[in-house]
Amino acid sequence: MKKTSIIGMCVGIFLGILVLTFVLGGFNLLYRKVFEPAHENVSRQVFENTQSYTHGKIQDLSKHYNEYRKADDLVEKEAIKQIIIQQFAQFDSSKVVDANLRQFLTTMRGY
Repeated sequence: MKKTSIIGMCVGIFLGILVLTFVLGGFNLLYRKVFEPAHENVSRQVFENTQSYTHGKIQDLSKHYNEYRKADDLVEKEAIKQIIIQQFAQFDSSKVVDANLRQFLTTMRGY
């Protein structure tokens, strides 16, 4: 009788741990569904405010500015404009220190 109750207790503990694992896994999924998007948004905002990101975007803008000035064909200029509109849609133009580049960005985007 003692061995039977010990085996029953071990099986009960195992099943309890198994159920607890599933319950905690469900809570983890719920937590990730609710809070992970907000966490990712904050991470993205922090990244977009780093000096390296801003500097890289300004370098890209400078490259596009030079390409646009050298372009002879209107089709090529329009293609560069569309690239700028797409790549700099959410970029804060006030971060561009150079007045010519900032004006170029404003002109290309229309705002």
